[in-house]
Amino acid sequence: MVILTAASSDTARDEAGRIYKNFSFKGVIGKTIKKAKQFGYTPVVYDLHSLGMGEKFTVKDKSFVTKGYYEKEVQKGYRSKSLFKPEIVKKCLDDYNDFTVYLDGDAQLCASIDEVVGDDYDIGVTLRDSREFEKKFYNRYSDMLRYVNAGVIFFNNTPSAKRFVDNWQKETERVGNDQMALNQLACTSEYPEVYSIHVIDGIRIKYFPGNQYNYYYFKKGLVGNIKIMHFKGGGSRTFYPFDWRKRLYCLLIVPTKNVVKPLFKKLKKLY
Repeated sequence: MVILTAASSDTARDEAGRIYKNFSFKGVIGKTIKKAKQFGYTPVVYDLHSLGMGEKFTVKDKSFVTKGYYEKEVQKGYRSKSLFKPEIVKKCLDDYNDFTVYLDGDAQLCASIDEVVGDDYDIGVTLRDSREFEKKFYNRYSDMLRYVNAGVIFFNNTPSAKRFVDNWQKETERVGNDQMALNQLACTSEYPEVYSIHVIDGIRIKYFPGNQYNYYYFKKGLVGNIKIMHFKGGGSRTFYPFDWRKRLYCLLIVPTKNVVKPLFKKLKKLY
């Protein structure tokens, strides 16, 4: 199994351009590499600009290199940052000819994922928790976000999987967003059942639980058996590094807040 990840630099910035002080792409990727080797996987890292580790991979878009995002806006206020994904997955599949797990640079492998390897599917995607659909951000960008988060994807080493990557690359270029393209190619009309398999355009798509394989719901509290944590965006990035303090906070404080907050809202309405 190959664990593929990539980043353009060590630092991450919020929408206002401010650097997240305690976050490090190299730190996340370093921990992923360590875990991958521990479980007998092959780690592959692409340095997209100035990460300072891994194999150099040139992204030709000038805006991405200088600003960290592409100029084209699919929807006002939403900048694409990862149009390179299909291209690096394609290169990795060609170079290593093996089952490949793609992780965003801010997604960290935490445990063995041997169980995801199987011959019953071509592409494995991770489903968003249905609670996400209630958020304002989701409703604003629902056409792009749909049911699947593109931060973790499983690619079986099959001709159909490689055909999917080709289609994903073409669709990403057409719509200007890798996540929107992935959802258009991998989503059914209704929210699919976890671990179900649907054949779309002759390609077997399997749907894995995001709570386990693409976990970024730190503000909802911890769940059991998390295999991959994803420190994406401001809401999740602040939980890195996920040390014993953050774990304790998620186990004790977050559940208490989630119970108390709705009660305060009800009281405010009453008084």
